[in-house]
Amino acid sequence: MKKIISTIGLIGLIVLMTGLLTAAAPLPVTTFELVNGLPPPTFTMNVGETVTVVVQVKSNVPFLFAQALPTAQFPGRGVVGAVGDHVGAGTTATLEVTFTAKNTTDDFANSPGYSPVSVIVGVRYLGGYVATQRYDFVVTVP
Repeated sequence: MKKIISTIGLIGLIVLMTGLLTAAAPLPVTTFELVNGLPPPTFTMNVGETVTVVVQVKSNVPFLFAQALPTAQFPGRGVVGAVGDHVGAGTTATLEVTFTAKNTTDDFANSPGYSPVSVIVGVRYLGGYVATQRYDFVVTVP
């Protein structure tokens, strides 16, 4: 009888410890702040002008890296974004993406002609969790 009670107690302890050890850790708190950028809803740039979008990232736990990338509906036309920005491990990061007005948007399919562009910022944490934020802008180039 004592052996059965000891075995049941040991099994109970194993189940309890397994549950505690496999409990999900809380997600990191990540904040994104647009420090400088293209003002919504529509921004006008002349050919050759550049505008830099600056985003500040803060986290309550260290991340592996943070990255900002440009996107565009009409890649290579109208408004072109630079390659992007990448920062290594830390808890804060300042990321920049520069957009340049390459040529007019008057001939684009949308009316009146404009170029939708975005900056997507991502932060990757240990364990595979990724926090993201997207900033959308509309740019007209006369």
